Amino acid sequence: MLEIKKLSVSFAGRPVLQDLDLTVAAGKVHGIIGLNGAGKSTFFNVLSSVVKPENGEIIFNGKPLKYTDIAYLETTNFFYPNLTGREYLNIFPKTNKDFDLIAFEQILQLQLDLLIETYSTGMKKKLALLAMLQQNKPVFVLDEPFNGLDLESNRTLEMIVELLRQKGKTVLISAHILEPLLHTCNQIHLLQNGRFVQTFGEAEFPFIREKLFAQLNQDLQSQLKKAL
Repeated sequence: MLEIKKLSVSFAGRPVLQDLDLTVAAGKVHGIIGLNGAGKSTFFNVLSSVVKPENGEIIFNGKPLKYTDIAYLETTNFFYPNLTGREYLNIFPKTNKDFDLIAFEQILQLQLDLLIETYSTGMKKKLALLAMLQQNKPVFVLDEPFNGLDLESNRTLEMIVELLRQKGKTVLISAHILEPLLHTCNQIHLLQNGRFVQTFGEAEFPFIREKLFAQLNQDLQSQLKKAL
């Protein structure tokens, strides 16, 4: 079980996460949704020890969560110049004994001996994903992993997430587009103004869009009537 208790983060005096609480079951796929500015990336950065919270604690299976427990796929990844894809992967320890790089090179259509600077956005995303998958971590945090991927790669990623769940991994995943989360998640958690306000089980997924956009729809309708 992953427990987040009273987590608070501010930037330049502006609260981003406010006494945030969330409990999620281990070995499941959890979607994190919210409009821009809701605090999704900040929440992931705190989980991954990139950002230190002002208050609160994060407990995983009864112990404080450590950064070594997490494989983190950031929205935008940093790559050293003049490295090939294969050299980049060699930076990360291969602790997943089941990981088959040759198979993934074919599945994801990656040419690992080319320089990363020649890669497209989608290819870079796939490479960063491989660096995560070759590590045996209990928690996977994926921040906007579908960005920049084509339809085939999106489907491949959905299947990879399902396999991680079958292996008992805890996966937290965000997306700007709701549909991929509906296909991959066991639960989806709605983040608004720095707090989780609702958790949806699979039976409640059809009602997420209405809840997510309720206030936005009301505001936009009023503005558009005046503008058009």
